[in-house]
Amino acid sequence: MLSSLKKIKNVIVMMTDHHLGNLVVSLPAINALKKFYKEKKFCLVVNSDYKEIAETIEGVDNLILYPRRQFKECSAIKKLMMYLKLIKQLRSMSPDVIIDLEGRIVSSTLAVLAGAPVRIGSSSAVRPYLYNLKVDITPERHRLYKYLEIASAAGAEIDSMFYQLKATEAKRAALNNKLSAIGIKTDRPIICIHPGAGRIFRQWTSKGFAEISDWLFSKGFQVVFVGGNGDLNKINEILSLSKHHLYNLGGKLSFGELIALLGISSLYIGNDTGPLHIASAMGTLPVVGLFFRPGADVAWYPFTKGAVVLKGDAGCRKCKGNKCQYDLECTKRLSPEEVKAAISGLITTSEEVYGKEI
Repeated sequence: MLSSLKKIKNVIVMMTDHHLGNLVVSLPAINALKKFYKEKKFCLVVNSDYKEIAETIEGVDNLILYPRRQFKECSAIKKLMMYLKLIKQLRSMSPDVIIDLEGRIVSSTLAVLAGAPVRIGSSSAVRPYLYNLKVDITPERHRLYKYLEIASAAGAEIDSMFYQLKATEAKRAALNNKLSAIGIKTDRPIICIHPGAGRIFRQWTSKGFAEISDWLFSKGFQVVFVGGNGDLNKINEILSLSKHHLYNLGGKLSFGELIALLGISSLYIGNDTGPLHIASAMGTLPVVGLFFRPGADVAWYPFTKGAVVLKGDAGCRKCKGNKCQYDLECTKRLSPEEVKAAISGLITTSEEVYGKEI
């Protein structure tokens, strides 16, 4: 179906998923597709919330933002108008090929309405019948491989399974201003902790995070909590349990600024959620991922060198999430001692390098 590559002029890659981690993990596949179609007009469609992540990809001719949040918040009439405008924008590009990496209802429907004669997606997508080139995905592997298999079926050569995120100068400058305003010193080691997650059954205990944070402080590190506005209650609870002065940047950083912060950090610790994958995609710092859902450590482990996965396995075969009948026992089984042991093997304590005085 792609035998006449010379006739292809316009290519659209769809990655409109609402999960941050999915977009970050798909970056190697997007990059491979961009290289393969380097002489074509290359368009990328992503969730508007993750614009700063998508902007790190060089060589994208057209970045179209899917306004998912606005769709949820506006009236039905305005939603229809926005949807029609988006379809018109896609059709105006006269796409020859659309590659739908995630395969949800929105992306697969847009692929058809955009009018591309060739539509490539997973055979296990929500609506696989909307594609005319279906890709069988190998099960029980890291999600990264799903995207790479689709990219490969679309013609891309997979020469690397990694894509390194890098901060822009503007975001580094903006971050430095925010760090300076609350007293964080960039010449002293920083450890980032993201204690939140979209669902409570993915979160380690606040008591555990507080103990680890105090222990890291005693080693001479500046401990910085990151996350969105939805993580603030969790962060504040941890801060109330801690004995030392820790830093709270929850709800204060854009994704571009988070990338800049991770670029100067010595370690990242976080639950099974999007920022964990941003930290992994930096490729420059050790990462500790905390997993509690059965099987999540296989499909979503931090795909980077120097990563450690810790699990609180309570023996559940099928996680019932927020309806857990075991009082989220798995999140309590992971002890601070286990986390400390893992961290000790990844870092040189700040006191060895800088001395104990902060």
